Amino acid sequence: METWPSEVVRAFNRSKFNRDETKKYELVLYKPIEPILQEGPQCGIVALAMAMSNHSCDVKVQSIFEKAKELLYTIQGELFDAHVIPHLCEQFNLTATVHKWAKVTDLVDCLQSGCICLVPYDSDANHEPCLKKGHRAHWLLVHGYLKELTSSSSNEYDLVLVQHGKNIDPKRRTDSEYCLPKDASLKETLCNLFVAI
Repeated sequence: METWPSEVVRAFNRSKFNRDETKKYELVLYKPIEPILQEGPQCGIVALAMAMSNHSCDVKVQSIFEKAKELLYTIQGELFDAHVIPHLCEQFNLTATVHKWAKVTDLVDCLQSGCICLVPYDSDANHEPCLKKGHRAHWLLVHGYLKELTSSSSNEYDLVLVQHGKNIDPKRRTDSEYCLPKDASLKETLCNLFVAI
């Protein structure tokens, strides 16, 4: 941990995993991300802007929002469909692909190939993942990986490093306020998907 970047040390110390002294971690990869403040329900667009900046594509959140609105992907900045992100990236000369995933190694493989990953998930009050059927839909950006060294060879205790903005309030979510999938189900548009950029 002595050789980890200070941002990684701070993130690890804030996590509940730093309390278990029996576990040791190795920083496998880390890409520094400059955080961007989020205004309104724009977590996906903010995560996309942070990913783009990592690829030397300096596009402002407002520009991405305006293009997404023009393409009818959003109303207020929300992105409830992972499949629109590659097309949105093309508008800024950047390549992105949607992947299905079941385990952390699916993300790690993309990270190790040089990508940054946007991951939709349901966010609890403390930003930890929860299961709320998409009612707490949120986006985060995975930009690092810590391998747990003291357990079995499984990846059960491995950690990913993430950056994200604030959540939308699901109590305010109505069809008139957000651009939702046609069947109003997020199962095909967000569930078990991530976008590699």
